Amino acid sequence: MVLARRGAWRREVVVGPAVGEDAAIIDLGGTYLVVHTDPISGSVKLVGRLAVFVSTNDVAVRGVEPMWLSVSIFLPPAAGEGDLDEITRQIDEAAREIGVAVVGGHTEVTTAVTRPVVVATAMGVGRRYVTTGGARPGDYVLMTKYAGQEAASILATDFGEEAVRRGVDKSAVEAAKSFNISVIREALALADFATSMHDPTEGGVAGGLAEIAYASGVSIMVDRGAVLTRPEIEALCRAFGIDPLKTLSSGVLLATVPPSQLDAALNKLRGLGVPHAVIGRVVEKADYLVDISGEKIYEPYVEDKLFSLF
Repeated sequence: MVLARRGAWRREVVVGPAVGEDAAIIDLGGTYLVVHTDPISGSVKLVGRLAVFVSTNDVAVRGVEPMWLSVSIFLPPAAGEGDLDEITRQIDEAAREIGVAVVGGHTEVTTAVTRPVVVATAMGVGRRYVTTGGARPGDYVLMTKYAGQEAASILATDFGEEAVRRGVDKSAVEAAKSFNISVIREALALADFATSMHDPTEGGVAGGLAEIAYASGVSIMVDRGAVLTRPEIEALCRAFGIDPLKTLSSGVLLATVPPSQLDAALNKLRGLGVPHAVIGRVVEKADYLVDISGEKIYEPYVEDKLFSLF
């Protein structure tokens, strides 16, 4: 009902709608336009900031610099001018941080939503691209930053008081509010080395790996003990019954790199000062998509329990 209904065929569409693929790729004749649209529905207090970073991340993992952003804001009737002021302030500040221009969009009050929803379309132009479906057997799997960090930021911001009531230390709640959820720097740095890159959002690192495997026609073996996370993330997720590996993780970059390029890729990440780890290998296609220390994932969808909190 979705992927089979793509409108007219156009020759210049290199990558269109597909499970796991982060953004459309359109051949402009020597350069490539990358376009991605994402709604932010799993946050309230961070909705503007997340709208910018989540959408631009999906352009960056194509190996292309995000340049432009079009944003639609839907507010419930109960919202006030202060809510709009906070959302647009976040959008403006986040876009300035990463050098992206807001070039259009739409704002309305509607009974169709019960809390603010922001839909952002990010765009960029480059001379080469990386797909989600490029992973090959033998590649190493790299990650940057921390599994569950986006979910932890949302929990700390939207559910901070409840987290403290559930036993999470206030210092952990405050620390979780400041995670860097942009992957632009490391994605652009790895674009010449990676066979595949992906930004794990809903379903987290586990879901992102499953989407890479599905799109690439391979399987992936992962050592759970090698996956990076932080104590405050674990504390917040544990308090709400959420697995850090299976929840929103914007700011994490997943990349597959062939053995011949591994040292160069790791040196790039060290030079950026970005936390990173080698967490697994790509293998020939098996009856599973991802094996995380014995826990197997068979479908390219992992349920994210964070959304049930809203």
